[in-house]
Amino acid sequence: MKQFLHAIATLSGLIIGVGIFGAPYVAAQAGFWIGLFWIVVVGVLVLTVHWFYGELIASTPGKHRLPGYVGYTFGKAGQRIVLITEVVRFWGLQLAYLIVGGMFLSLLLTPIFGGEAFTYSIILFIAVATVSFFGLRLVAGVEFYLAWLLIGALLFISGRGLAHFDAQNLFTAGGGGWFGPYGVLMVSLSGAAAIPELWDIVKRRKGVFRRSIAVGTLVPVVVTALFMLAVVGVSGSNTSEEAISGLQGVLGPGIMALGALTGFLAIITSYFVIALYLQEVLKYDFLVKHTPAWGFAAGIPLLLFLAGARSFIDVIDVVGSVLFGLEGMVIVAAALALMRRRHASGLNWKVAAGIAAAALMAVGAVQKLWQLL
Repeated sequence: MKQFLHAIATLSGLIIGVGIFGAPYVAAQAGFWIGLFWIVVVGVLVLTVHWFYGELIASTPGKHRLPGYVGYTFGKAGQRIVLITEVVRFWGLQLAYLIVGGMFLSLLLTPIFGGEAFTYSIILFIAVATVSFFGLRLVAGVEFYLAWLLIGALLFISGRGLAHFDAQNLFTAGGGGWFGPYGVLMVSLSGAAAIPELWDIVKRRKGVFRRSIAVGTLVPVVVTALFMLAVVGVSGSNTSEEAISGLQGVLGPGIMALGALTGFLAIITSYFVIALYLQEVLKYDFLVKHTPAWGFAAGIPLLLFLAGARSFIDVIDVVGSVLFGLEGMVIVAAALALMRRRHASGLNWKVAAGIAAAALMAVGAVQKLWQLL
């Protein structure tokens, strides 16, 4: 039971992060009930991908991360494709952290020091780039505990919002498209990166492993739905992109400061971890020397930000629809290939589920790329 609970906490804690702040906005734009529909659909989709990844991990000898598991099934070419996809995905996530981190710092510090979100984003970049250059690491486990602090703060804010809840807000929409919530919710609810760690936590017990994947995936679905319900019920079509600033006029500056502070702390830890991890991927997998690797890892998101990519929602929508979708399709393909090779039982329904999941992710990626073109 202790291992089971630890595994659930690890997966749920990793999933709940930057994406959850965008969920209320896209739901308010498309309409709450459309947003709720997509939470259910994406929740089932992500659970399917996580399950396939779990089966891939349990059937592959040795300890790896996604590029290693794909390389075991598809060889060096498949491994290299996943590495390239991961690099681009982590650039996109860093850009999202840079944007929303500046927003949160602005909410906290502008009343005291003045300044705009752009300025605070640049300050945040300088801090993260400096730390990642010297390879400094956070205290082990701090990201895990801050993620749960964030969950507690979000539930507290949601509870406070019930007193100001207006059910009429659930029946209005801000003009967003029907497919709008998909990409943002993919970022909000996906946590494949934690699945290999779960395998170690549960001591490679398959039954506990599968149950922890299921529960650890569904907990963030419930938390995200409750947070989305509370914020849209309070703010309606006036919900802000990062969800928090739009609550100030109703719940007061104290709640806004709490949300901004906990959100910033949760995001900054992920930003540090990803910036350093990407630098190490470039150094060890692509054989780039330290300084150029640091420059590519930290600098590309800054260049995109300076070039005008400053919409938090647009960035995580593209990252979720295209890059998280590609990751999910690769996981499903690798798992099914290994199952076929090993003549796994119940293969027909597994193939059907995998094809359905991959088809939905392919549609999500194509529709987003079509919009961009």
